[in-house]
Amino acid sequence: MAKFAGAGAGLLALAGAVFLLSKNASATENFLTPAITQDPASWPAGDRVWDVCRAVAMAEGFNDGPGHAPFDLNNPGDLSPGDEAGQATAGPAEFHDGSHIIHFATAAGGFQALYHKFYDAAAGVSRVYDPAMTWEQIGSLYAGDAGDWIRNVTGFLGVDPGSTLGDYVGAL
Repeated sequence: MAKFAGAGAGLLALAGAVFLLSKNASATENFLTPAITQDPASWPAGDRVWDVCRAVAMAEGFNDGPGHAPFDLNNPGDLSPGDEAGQATAGPAEFHDGSHIIHFATAAGGFQALYHKFYDAAAGVSRVYDPAMTWEQIGSLYAGDAGDWIRNVTGFLGVDPGSTLGDYVGAL
């Protein structure tokens, strides 16, 4: 009987640990998913919106790693306040390169917010971007140095700068 009681206590302790991890998003993320690093191979992927997010992260310099705001602030899209999309932050937005950008609690949260931004644009529900906008039009609104941003994003995606987000993503 004592042997079974010990096993039950072990299972109870394991269940408690799983519960505590589920209450802490960053602990759960670290426990269940590989870390997102400056290496693009570690970035989320899966559909064409994720491809856009990966291209934007490259254009914004997330892959440049420590010492660069997008990486240091877990913000691969260099997103500004208002683009949190329900993701946890790690304090107030910080001023970098002429604008305030969000400091996300995790890189996964930063990528989720970026996905939300471009999913909404591709679905036609964004207040700023539209699926019929060309990459040139998107870049002129999104980036301070639109020329480099457009070249980087469209080069990564292998598309013409005059093509549209909707052309690339398709119907959502």
